[in-house]
Amino acid sequence: MEQNNTKLKRVLGFGATYGAAMGLVVSGTAMFSVTQVAGQASHAVWITGLIGLIPIICAALAFSELSAMLPGGGMISDYTSPALGRFWGTLAVLGTYVLLAAADGSTQMAMSGYSLQDVTGIPAIVTSLVFLVLCLFINLFDVGVYGKFAGALPIGMMIAYMVLAICGALGVGESMGIAAPVGSTFLPSTGWAGVFGAVGSSIWWYIGFENCCPMAEETKEPYKVIPKALFAALITIYLIDIVFSYAALKYTDINVLLTSGVSHIDGSRAMMGTIGAVIMSTITILASFTTANSQLAALPRMFYGLARQGQLPKAFGYVHPKYRVPIYGTITCFLLMFVCTIYICAQGGTAEIMNMFINIVCVAWLGCYILAMVDVLVLRKRYPDFPRLFKVPAPKVTFTIGIIGSIYAIYTISDYILFTLAWLAVVVIFIIVWNKAHKKPINEVTKLEDAVIMIRERTEYLPVWDEAVVDWLKSRNAL
Repeated sequence: MEQNNTKLKRVLGFGATYGAAMGLVVSGTAMFSVTQVAGQASHAVWITGLIGLIPIICAALAFSELSAMLPGGGMISDYTSPALGRFWGTLAVLGTYVLLAAADGSTQMAMSGYSLQDVTGIPAIVTSLVFLVLCLFINLFDVGVYGKFAGALPIGMMIAYMVLAICGALGVGESMGIAAPVGSTFLPSTGWAGVFGAVGSSIWWYIGFENCCPMAEETKEPYKVIPKALFAALITIYLIDIVFSYAALKYTDINVLLTSGVSHIDGSRAMMGTIGAVIMSTITILASFTTANSQLAALPRMFYGLARQGQLPKAFGYVHPKYRVPIYGTITCFLLMFVCTIYICAQGGTAEIMNMFINIVCVAWLGCYILAMVDVLVLRKRYPDFPRLFKVPAPKVTFTIGIIGSIYAIYTISDYILFTLAWLAVVVIFIIVWNKAHKKPINEVTKLEDAVIMIRERTEYLPVWDEAVVDWLKSRNAL
């Protein structure tokens, strides 16, 4: 891929950033997770979701400070390398994002297949694999027609999901004679243990909120916009999910919410009849497709970046001369999702298998959020004089709460820790062997100065930040 000096424009405001942070609220697995947690916690689900929101808020504060420090198109590996070293940065990418694509990407595909099966009767495995192959073609051959409406889809789906939730909660289906209350209780049969035990699963409602951080390079005043967008998105997600949970619990047998592999569709049918089921099935199919397609696009480019840094085989850095895509990374990602999709469908697409894949990723992702919080603390100590245009208040207290909350959330889904740890062990062994074989330091800590200079060279002028970091670089004789 030829290098050039073209820079991305800083044109994005609050709306686009908020939309990116909100994007995953209408993924198929996220909506499924909402009804699963509602089944576990009953009408006390608002408490479960609120407890789960605490460590997420702390992580959002961490990403706000990190993206304000390094407002380029980077992510957790870029923040971690100058804080803890490349080993931890590479582990964060390979340990988290590969799992996301393989486990959640395949679950999204299966979810879309079972949603269509629920309406049409077409076997889920057929449509799931057709959708996955279509995603591959889009990413390999750049099917332009998809890109023309892909940006508007998340907004439309979000609005449809919100309207469905509000209509269900207001009893519109009941007034139409197509819904009947089931008389659910405030606490589940397991009592408060069920309420607190579902905290880890509720984390999936918010996973991916930091997706707007790589857009910092294109955002006007990211040090102001990104924090506002993150918190507005998280509050919106919480409120919409709680409203939908209330409606689902009011009209759906709680055992259905607990055991169905498409419990969010069953809940929509119960609250709004066939209309609700069709709307939710459509949202799920579109949301699952767009989410999985995005993952199939993102992971190969992460592979590409790591390969260019010498952290992965050179093949992953190869860009096809005609289609201009990292073709080997794309095919690798496709095969991971393909195998996992077949496995999920072979297991019948049950709630148990869906939750297993979701929670395996959730454990790894919480570890990634803990890493972000540690990054802030380390960078505060290592570079106390760096100009921070957004600063987390009382970071030691805030991140202690966030880390403890994250560990507690992991504890509530501890049945899946071994799966995640097994994958992380494979990644750790690979990183060590790879660096030893290539005679590279396993955990080289990069300089923050180098990261700042690189961002200044590749991005458009950013008022206030540019002046502040230039003074800082001069004080360290880096300019």
